[in-house]
Amino acid sequence: MRKSQLEFFVSAARNLSFTKAAKECYTVQSAISQQITALEEELGFPLFDRTGNGIRLTPAGERYYSDTQLILKKLEENQQIAQQIAHGISGHLKVGLAGANQAAYMGSLKRFVQRNPEVRVSFCEVSAENQVEELRNRVYDILFTATFNMHGFENEIGFAERHVNVLDVYMNEDHPLARQENITLEELSQWPNIYSGVPENGKRKSTEKDLYAGTGLKPIRTIYVSNHNISTLLLDLNSGVAVAPRELLPSMPKKVLSRPLEHDRFRIELAWAYFRENMNPALLRFLNDMDHQNS
Repeated sequence: MRKSQLEFFVSAARNLSFTKAAKECYTVQSAISQQITALEEELGFPLFDRTGNGIRLTPAGERYYSDTQLILKKLEENQQIAQQIAHGISGHLKVGLAGANQAAYMGSLKRFVQRNPEVRVSFCEVSAENQVEELRNRVYDILFTATFNMHGFENEIGFAERHVNVLDVYMNEDHPLARQENITLEELSQWPNIYSGVPENGKRKSTEKDLYAGTGLKPIRTIYVSNHNISTLLLDLNSGVAVAPRELLPSMPKKVLSRPLEHDRFRIELAWAYFRENMNPALLRFLNDMDHQNS
């Protein structure tokens, strides 16, 4: 099969019309019909039902349409990347962000941008639950995250610039826990706990599960949010408490304070995470830049 056949098929499937596909592909209707028929013969199953009222996708055709769109998109990305490499252009780096307070971790990225002004950097919002899939699908090339978010996918996901950070308890300055110098896990459990993620997801590790595992304790209420921005807003509104890395304190609102959790007993590993098969030259340059910074 040829790429042009796939393009003709996708156009006809999207428009449910050979005539419209011919106009879209700058060819004649007979060429569309012939190439799709040849594609069906090669595949061994019909992609369309031809009726007096036009065409419609068969069940197999619907699935093939969905997969073919991804294949064509991947071919286009591969061509763009190859062109960038051939012309020495560093291209476009898409960075995933879970919230504005992640600016505290952007030191490496800031240095990279300063040294590589020809690289275009853009930012995408990160889903708390779908980071692995979003990296696979190139929604973004890299993000800074807790490594436990990638638990079980280490064969697909690589990490750069790993480091361990102490977990503190964050709360509004008017919260009763703000009066204490140190907070125990039992005291933490007496207040609504704010976490990023989706409840009852047994496949994912989380800060909450790690904190309370084996203790017999659990929060009186857990508030799940989609990103750190919402968590910060709830803290500012004094709607609960949150456990987060100590490094985030400078990025918090003025009325949000932090206190040690059980004398710094709990820690979290953070790192830049990326999909190992992603050959975007801008990503590879960023990874190489971080290696040189840390060597």
